[in-house]
Parts: sequence; C-alpha cells; structure tokens
Amino acid sequence: MAFKGKLIGALIGSFAGPLGTILGGLIGHLFDKAQEEKEYWQNLGSGRRTYTVDPVSRAQLNFISSLVGLSIAVANVDGHVKVSQVEEIKEFFRHNLPFSSDDQALLQKIIDETFKNRAKLDISMLCSYYRSVSTFEGRLLLVRLLFKIARADREGVTREEEILIERIAYLLGVDEQTYRSIRAEFYRDENRAYRILGVDRNASVEEIKSAYRKLVAQYHPDKVANLGEEFVQLAEEKFKVIQDAYARIREERGF
Repeated sequence: MAFKGKLIGALIGSFAGPLGTILGGLIGHLFDKAQEEKEYWQNLGSGRRTYTVDPVSRAQLNFISSLVGLSIAVANVDGHVKVSQVEEIKEFFRHNLPFSSDDQALLQKIIDETFKNRAKLDISMLCSYYRSVSTFEGRLLLVRLLFKIARADREGVTREEEILIERIAYLLGVDEQTYRSIRAEFYRDENRAYRILGVDRNASVEEIKSAYRKLVAQYHPDKVANLGEEFVQLAEEKFKVIQDAYARIREERGF
C-alpha cells in the first residue's frame, strides 16, 4: 500500500488520532517529502478546501498508529524500556509487513518518535480511541499482534507485559474468554489446543465443533481486509492456528 501518501493525506485531513501530538514534529518533515503535497496545493488553488482519505486508508492508519503506540507502552511497562526492545518492534514490522522500503523507513521514524515520547502515552486514551473507530475483528488482531511483538523480545512475554496486554484487551472491549483464547497461542501446555478454541478438555464434540465454527467466522481474514493485505496475511496466521488446534483435537478425540 502507499503508506506514506495515506499517512500524510490523513493528517492533512485533520486525522491525528491519539498520537497526533506525539508525532506533531514529524508531520512537517514528512509533509515536505510527500507526493501528496503537490496535489494538496492544486486542490487548494482550485477552490477545493478539503483533503480527504478513503475509509481504507483511515482504517489502516488507525490500526498502525494504535499498534505502534500500544507496543511501545507494553515494552515500557516497567518504566525501563530497552533500546533492544524498540529494535525488536522495528524488526517485527520489517519482517512481517511487506511495505516498500520508503514506507518502512517512515514506519521506523514513527516508532522512534513514539519511543522518544513514551512518557506521553495514555493507554486508556489509545484504547478508547481505537475502540471507537475500529471493528471488533480489528481489535482482536491488535491484541494478538501485541503478544507477537512482546514475544519477539529475548525475554519473551514477561508477566508484567501479559498483565498490561490483558488490561488493553479489556479496554478494547475484548471479553475474558476471547482474550484467553488469544493468549493460549503464545503459551505451551497440554491443553493448548482446547484453550485456543476456548473450550474445556472435557467439552463435548458438539461444543468443540460449535466453538470452532464461531472462531472460524470471527477470525476469517476477510474480516480485516479493510486494514490492507499486509494485515490480512497476519490474520491468516491466526486462522491456521485455529484450524491446527481443531485438527489436533479431532485426532485426539477421534471424530
């Protein structure tokens, strides 16, 4: 996606979101380099006083800005975020999101700027904002990616990080059972497949099938298509996790 252009277009259109003040110093620099600058001034000269972005661009920006802000907040949970943790966040975006080199460079700057201003991050405001502008499926993907990013650090997901992610999930309106289903993917135990489906080990076959159908509908990659193909690919990972868990249980239970 043309991430840079969409970012600038959205900011010009008075979109700033909860990170607007944090990224304020970066906006001017990016605006000068954006291709949209020419289009903006042409529109202004022709009497069209507004510059808008399409809903897909806005959805992508809301997701990315919230993910970056909350990722930094999780890394900074004990007030001592390490540079290595920030590098892991950057590496996550580089490795998992096939943006162009220009877009990745911009994203790295946004991460750096958010890191520098981490003391200004308001988790409740970030969550409240994203909850108000997102779909439920987008919020589920965001919580899952917070776990993925936290796990990328050498220490894995610490207890403090887990507690904060759970709080974020609550603030995003994710119920406890759904949160625990997401969490189960990142912890190994003998009941992992059941936990991923959100059922007990002694659940009936019909309960297991019902839970599976519900999750397949809930996590279908098409549900986050508005976030762009890059995030659809990440959603497909979760879809496969659910299918693998179901296949494991079917093999174990013989149905």
